[in-house]
Amino acid sequence: MSVPIVLYSANSWLAYAIAERYCNGEHYVWCTPAFDARSRYAQEWHVPPTSSPFEIYKSLSEEVRRGDRHTAKIAQNRIGIARGASVRRGAGAITEAQEKEIAAIVDAAETGDFRPLIYVIPYHLVAAEIKAVAVPERAHPLSTEYHLERLQRQHFDVIEVA
Repeated sequence: MSVPIVLYSANSWLAYAIAERYCNGEHYVWCTPAFDARSRYAQEWHVPPTSSPFEIYKSLSEEVRRGDRHTAKIAQNRIGIARGASVRRGAGAITEAQEKEIAAIVDAAETGDFRPLIYVIPYHLVAAEIKAVAVPERAHPLSTEYHLERLQRQHFDVIEVA
C-alpha cells in the first residue's frame, strides 16, 4: 500500500468552531486517504461508507437540509462533541466551566450548526502524529482509517460546499 498524499475528514461546523474557540485550534479527527471510497482511484484504501468522508458529508448535509434536530448523525455529533470536551477536561486542556459551556452550546445548537465541512490534510504535515485506528474500531477490518488527536489548524484546509 502506498503512502497517501492527503487525508480527508468530514466534520460539523459546530465541532470545528468549538475546537477553534476552546481547544486553541487543535482538532480531533478521524480521517482516511480516500474522499469517496466509490472512486476507482480509492480502491486500495478499502474505506466503507460509514467511514467515507464523502458519505458522511452527504448524509450530514441531507439531515441539515431537512432541518430535523433528532437525526442519527446530528445526535452522534452532539455526543461526540460532549465526549471530546470531557476527554479534554480530563487531560487538563479545558476547565470544568468550559466543559459546561460547551455542553450548553451543544444543547442549544441549531440544526444548521451541524452543517458539514471537509478537512483536507496533507499527509506529510501530520505523518509523525497520525495513529492508525485499531482493527476493532474500524468500520471494516481491512479499511484504512486514522485519527489525529491534536490536528493543528495550520495543518489542514477546510472546504464547505454551499
